[in-house]
Amino acid sequence: MDSHVLVIADVSCSPENAGEFGQVLHEFAAACRAEPGCLSYEVFRSEESPERYVSIERYADAAAFAAHRESGHFREIGLARLMPLTIARDVQMYDPPREVPPAGR
Repeated sequence: MDSHVLVIADVSCSPENAGEFGQVLHEFAAACRAEPGCLSYEVFRSEESPERYVSIERYADAAAFAAHRESGHFREIGLARLMPLTIARDVQMYDPPREVPPAGR
């Protein structure tokens, strides 16, 4: 059974910081992609609200996600540079996909 975890982070900054926030977020994503347990890390910017970004991250397992949160770049980029610009944040972790039987059975 696949044991990866999916993390979806929905973050916003003030409109005047949207450009800087996006640059730092993309720098952070590149560092995260280099982690041994990171399977993918994608960043999306809202067309309607350019100060809002969503990242979709996949890690090999919960231990890989825990290692991500202990990494140097998490502290140096995520906590020290992104968090001060962040005004709203919702981070959700999901289990690996499971087969769901069709409705009505």
